[in-house]
Amino acid sequence: MLGKVSGDAPPSYGAISSAAPPTTYQVTPYTDSALAKGVPPGLQPLLQVNQLTISERFTTNQGWGRTFTVLDMMGQSFYQAHQYAQCCGPLYDLKIKDNEGQDVVEVLESCGCRCTREMDVLLPSTGVVGSVKLNWNQFVTHMSVMDSSKEVVLLILGPSFQNNIFGNVIFEVKSRDEQHVVGMIRNDSNRYSVTFPMDLDVSMKALLLASTFYLDYLICSKRKEVMNRRNNN
Repeated sequence: MLGKVSGDAPPSYGAISSAAPPTTYQVTPYTDSALAKGVPPGLQPLLQVNQLTISERFTTNQGWGRTFTVLDMMGQSFYQAHQYAQCCGPLYDLKIKDNEGQDVVEVLESCGCRCTREMDVLLPSTGVVGSVKLNWNQFVTHMSVMDSSKEVVLLILGPSFQNNIFGNVIFEVKSRDEQHVVGMIRNDSNRYSVTFPMDLDVSMKALLLASTFYLDYLICSKRKEVMNRRNNN
């Protein structure tokens, strides 16, 4: 049972735990069709994995229309994703599709309010399955992963991307009481990987995959801001 989070307590970020989740797994075919019963369409493959890697394939000249491949641990294509750049559209709009081109997940940030940043994760079959909120803090990256009822279920904690935007970085996925490390999000040479427990609910796995894309977007936005400032000086 996860503990209750105090809304007044400042986020903490310690040393990265040496007890990282396992980084390998065996791919096994479904042997029981009941295993995937009740799983939203397109998320069934997530039952079999505990790590995914995001590899960027293409970026437009403007830098915001981007295409990605999501790979499994064997380096095989798992999902495809595209970040859409629209004039007067959402701040962030990314669609994840399976290898047959069917929509699986949409990641959407519509609000332009600068006092907070929050994106919704939607499934075609059920609508909003959860959301991820960036909690402003100068010294750490502190994100709340919430279910469809806005209940915090996981936290993402790491070095502030205000200062760590050009090198490799690791973010911890923690229980909401910050007592247990349950996963990792790694940025290594601009390739992102997300690790989570094999038995984690597939909707939570989808939320963490969406969170990884969102972190990449926030870091890229900060990089662009810094580079524009340098060029204008």
